[in-house]
Amino acid sequence: MKIVKYLFLLLLLASIAGTVFIATQNGKYDVTEQLTIKAPKDLVYNFVGNLKNWENSGILTKDTTAVYTFSDTTTGEGAYANWTTGSVKNLATSPNDSITQTSVLNDREIEVHWTFKDTLTEATTVSLRMKGQLSFTEKAYAILKGGTDKKVSNLINHSLKRVNYMLVNRVNFFEIKVDGVMVKEGTYYIADSTSCKISEMQQKMPGMFAKVNKFVTENNIATNGKPFTYYYIFDEAKDSTVFMTCIPLEDEILMSEGSEFKAGQIKRFNALKTTLKGDYRHLKKAWDAAFKNIKKKKLEENFELPYLEVYTKGPADTKDTAEWITDIYIPIGSILPEEEEPTQVNDSTEVITEAPAVARPRTVRKKTPTVTPISTQPVSVQPTIALPKKDTTSKKKPVQDTTNQSGLK
Repeated sequence: MKIVKYLFLLLLLASIAGTVFIATQNGKYDVTEQLTIKAPKDLVYNFVGNLKNWENSGILTKDTTAVYTFSDTTTGEGAYANWTTGSVKNLATSPNDSITQTSVLNDREIEVHWTFKDTLTEATTVSLRMKGQLSFTEKAYAILKGGTDKKVSNLINHSLKRVNYMLVNRVNFFEIKVDGVMVKEGTYYIADSTSCKISEMQQKMPGMFAKVNKFVTENNIATNGKPFTYYYIFDEAKDSTVFMTCIPLEDEILMSEGSEFKAGQIKRFNALKTTLKGDYRHLKKAWDAAFKNIKKKKLEENFELPYLEVYTKGPADTKDTAEWITDIYIPIGSILPEEEEPTQVNDSTEVITEAPAVARPRTVRKKTPTVTPISTQPVSVQPTIALPKKDTTSKKKPVQDTTNQSGLK
């Protein structure tokens, strides 16, 4: 019995000594690690700076299945993201240079600093610094695993490697296919419209899509396809663009006077279709390939018709950017004649469908645009929205916009 008592006392003394030792250890840390990523500095900066890209990416966490929530704007100062075991908020941003954040991991606040530097090999050296203090449990774990700095260093290196993986293996992947000239079927749509600098498009588009989708959902309007962008003007020389973010509809709707939204119809037209598979940052390459094909085959653009960017498969369908599909439509040739409904003639024994006489396409004088035609496209962002299901009982109906905002932007 005495031996057992002595062993118990020894264990008790050891545990007390261990507790005192852990408690007296300095749990503060200030650790910096860096990694060179084979991608341009602006690409790396924009990826890290847009917190939407952090979803399931494994940055500052090893949980790639967590549920994320975001601020309305996911870039710039004040943007934030929350997930199951943590959060991050942008405190200060210096474009293409640095990002300062505050993060909460396991209920402990951490200072986070990112810096981005060019290299001579068209790559970017990313430095990630984390500064904070470990809890008692974290200090105990860190001592067992080699020390405080090693624990933090492991998380930093993990985060940098995940950024590298997402950029090099997924975001940088793309495929472009020029599908050829075909008929783009028409559709009714509801849209939000704006004019802005080309450089501002990426920030404006998600909020615009979200606003239109909210209106559609609240009014139980039946949709008919994937969201798309309708470009009116894209003038690189003046850094100016006018565009609409649109949701296609099953039926025509009538908007109340003074609505901030626009309802309209796109009629069928001939278009050169080009398909991009991959992240939206490769859209410029896809547009360039389309215009190169037009020049090579001496096709004639029709500037009176819409230039469309249809988000066939995107964030609402998969988080893997390499699986996103965007279809580009550039109007070609004359305006197509309107389709007429076939006339059905009933007979006692059969139904005969009479094909309507085909009207000759009316001659359209090519209109010289007042701005430089679209020649390139910036990175655009598809909304991560799931469109409401079609309401097969809903037909054409007036819709009252209760937002009390006047006119298109």
